[in-house]
Amino acid sequence: MAMSIKEISDVFTEIGWKHRFSENEEVIISGGGDEDNNIAFITNADDDGELFNMVGRIMDDDNNQINAKDHKHVNALMAYLLLRNYETKFGTWEFDIENGVISFAVEIPLEDNKLTAKQLERITRVMNSSGEEASNIKHILETGKVKEEMSDAEMIAKLESLIAMMKDNSSSDNSDSDGI
Repeated sequence: MAMSIKEISDVFTEIGWKHRFSENEEVIISGGGDEDNNIAFITNADDDGELFNMVGRIMDDDNNQINAKDHKHVNALMAYLLLRNYETKFGTWEFDIENGVISFAVEIPLEDNKLTAKQLERITRVMNSSGEEASNIKHILETGKVKEEMSDAEMIAKLESLIAMMKDNSSSDNSDSDGI
């Protein structure tokens, strides 16, 4: 029960996802991301419609794909993408060593089923969230380092606050025990 690219386009329309369907190229083009990061999405139905494939490519400020081929910080980038793949439940970060293109991909076999609107809504949310990672990837390519979410002092303060809160909760739990 394969699904044609036209049927996938119809489901995109049903969920309100803005896209452009090219019947002669058998591909769906769309975009997303956040205010600082543009992502180009390419969707197709491979293997005669038995494999849904949606790929997001990070774009630079001129709307060109970011190319990390032979980049001086490619090793830091690869380590980060590997970590993100380990931490991610759905979708895969990819790096094409031939052309240096960085992508986020979701592939779903459709051999015996059709893609539902609910599934496609989840996929588009996940794909759009890849825009949040784009700023981290750009930062790594610029500096060779992962952005620090919090300074060490902020992290220590937060941990001390959590420890104090846990102590308060455990002492209030013990006060109800009548000394037992």
